[in-house]
Amino acid sequence: MITMRKLFYLVCVALLFAACEQPLNVLDSDDMAAVLADIHVAEATMTNKISYASLDIKRAYYEGIFEKHGISRETFNKSIEWYSRHPKKFEEVYAKVILLVTEKQEQVNNYAYHPEVNPAFLNLIDSLDLWVRTPKLVAKTPMADSLYFELNDSRFFRSGDKYVWHFLQQVVGSDTLPQSKLKFVIQYPNQLFDSVVYNLPDKQAKLRYTVTLKARDSIAPQRIFGWFYTASLDSVKRVSVDSISLVRFYNKQTHPLDSSLIDRLNAWRKAYGRPSLSSQQNDINKESTNARSINKAAFVKRSHDIDVRLTKSKTN
Repeated sequence: MITMRKLFYLVCVALLFAACEQPLNVLDSDDMAAVLADIHVAEATMTNKISYASLDIKRAYYEGIFEKHGISRETFNKSIEWYSRHPKKFEEVYAKVILLVTEKQEQVNNYAYHPEVNPAFLNLIDSLDLWVRTPKLVAKTPMADSLYFELNDSRFFRSGDKYVWHFLQQVVGSDTLPQSKLKFVIQYPNQLFDSVVYNLPDKQAKLRYTVTLKARDSIAPQRIFGWFYTASLDSVKRVSVDSISLVRFYNKQTHPLDSSLIDRLNAWRKAYGRPSLSSQQNDINKESTNARSINKAAFVKRSHDIDVRLTKSKTN
């Protein structure tokens, strides 16, 4: 028979376990550690690189992290609140955070994110700017609510390539792209995709963007495409994009360039008034095709060019 003292003891134990039980709307320790590790890396980046950044840019960093992990700011805040009331659990989380950040640092030290600067591979890695069109584009609204580009000549893509998309964007009007995103996508056969999606700051008079995406090691891309922005542009008069480049970093030993591809790229660049490319493997100082016919073919057969269009947003 349970005495009153034993009953009181059982109730206290039950209350203690109830107090420590993790609510459903709180991240578990592994997920919490992963989010906090990314936040610490982002904060270090902002401190070292963009300490002058506005609150909107910093907020965009955090929102991007929440989107990456599929959580809301509310879920994160509730999780922080719960773990703060349970310091032992928080210690366990931060032990995992330290391991994750240390692992990321080791990956950086081993050039996992920038193999093109690894001294052991500098002689093997080469680069090629695939952006053959004019490096400056101007989108006047309300013609469209997005600026889209596409390159789908698969001869320029190989497995393991790394692509760096770089541009300077300026908004004229109220200096805002409300609820806007940029998106960079690699498409593979059988409808496989890798992508980077970034929520642009609401207020952005003039900002520079660098987006990096690496192709899978086991399969070559078929197409690269993306949107410089997608937005509701009622209050925006013009969006200009300048200093555009789309650089492919590749292993020139395993995937050497054919001189005919350099010829083709240079012909396209000439059609758009761009200087010719030079290559360590090829010394190309000739015109392989009439510029006017190449320019005309670009509108007929887009697989031989970078296609740029003003479109209605279709990022979903």
